[in-house]
Amino acid sequence: MSAPAAYGVLAAVLLGLLHVGAALLPEPPFSGPMNFVLFATNLYVIYCGVSTLRGRRARAVVAFIGGYLALYLLTMVALGKASLFILLVVVYASVFGSPVLLGFLGLFVCCFVLFQPYGFETFVPLGAVYALLWRARRGSSRFILICLAAGLLAFFLVLFPLIHLSLQDSAQTLWLTARRDEVARALGLSLVSSSIATSVCVLFGFPLAYALARVEFAGKELVETFIDVPILVPQSVAGIAFIVMLGPGSPVGQWLEGVGWRVSGSLLGLVLAQIFVASPFVIKAAHTAFDGVPVTLEQAARVLGSSAGMAFVRIALPLAGRGLLVGAILGWARALSEFGAIILFASSPVTAPILVHTEFLRAGVTESRPIATLLLATCLWTFLLLRLGANRLPGGWPRRPGAGAPP
Repeated sequence: MSAPAAYGVLAAVLLGLLHVGAALLPEPPFSGPMNFVLFATNLYVIYCGVSTLRGRRARAVVAFIGGYLALYLLTMVALGKASLFILLVVVYASVFGSPVLLGFLGLFVCCFVLFQPYGFETFVPLGAVYALLWRARRGSSRFILICLAAGLLAFFLVLFPLIHLSLQDSAQTLWLTARRDEVARALGLSLVSSSIATSVCVLFGFPLAYALARVEFAGKELVETFIDVPILVPQSVAGIAFIVMLGPGSPVGQWLEGVGWRVSGSLLGLVLAQIFVASPFVIKAAHTAFDGVPVTLEQAARVLGSSAGMAFVRIALPLAGRGLLVGAILGWARALSEFGAIILFASSPVTAPILVHTEFLRAGVTESRPIATLLLATCLWTFLLLRLGANRLPGGWPRRPGAGAPP
């Protein structure tokens, strides 16, 4: 018999004597069935330890025993939960030979034992951060890994309220909420109006971004600065500006109402407010995408007989496709989530963000939370699907790893 196997048999014998002695005490710490289950569990731990630690250094043995004792003190002594100890120690002994799985187990214990009642919403992002760090560890310095970990953890804290919100209501509650007429109408209106606003932004934003990427002129920096104004201006200010310009008491608003076009408090006003907030995201992303397309390719197409418009359609648009779609997605998401300007200028028809606010004022968090969760899920799933579609498009001029900018 090999030395590890002999040590395993000796440990099993001592373990059996320990459990028999515990059962014979005047006040045994565990009932008979629980004592038997613990004995079987510890036998399995010994078996896994002998199998996993064969040929490894004493440091690994000490680490294995230390992890076992830590689980025992945490679950049995501190929490008094024998069933939780059995579950965790079986998993611990099974995955000890795999560092990555052992790390996930450690995160699981920390989240579900130490961070209650936020166990699941804490474990999911921390597990994702751990997986990313594990994949990035090769070829990266310790400083870069520390920066990546610190940044991801800080960003996780920023997103934590949204993660917690998404787990508050069951699927049945969300389904019943989505079937309510006012909720379905508000979500549908938000999707339709934001899509219309994004389409309008694309129609004028892509040509403008292309021109800014290809032409140098006096005042270009000023134009690019003004494109950022809708991002900088508080949305309540934008709402007041729309009312002053297009409201019922303004000259333009009165003229539009005279010809049958009411802007304030209408779908048209809603779309105008969404265009205002979404246009900078579309234009700036498109500008960056067109900047990444080499001018020489369009010049070569012109030499071969293509017009400037055909070179734009056949060269610039396909090569900048991924960046353009990402800009449209960002603009769509910003239009969908707009609240400040809309509630002042076009609060009817009711969009999903307005409905969340109305329900909160009417009945508090309990009634508004499922609607907010539905809106969050709709935004995230649509954004994810569009983003996956963007990844299938060409992303600009192909570059070799380590190569410089294209000629």
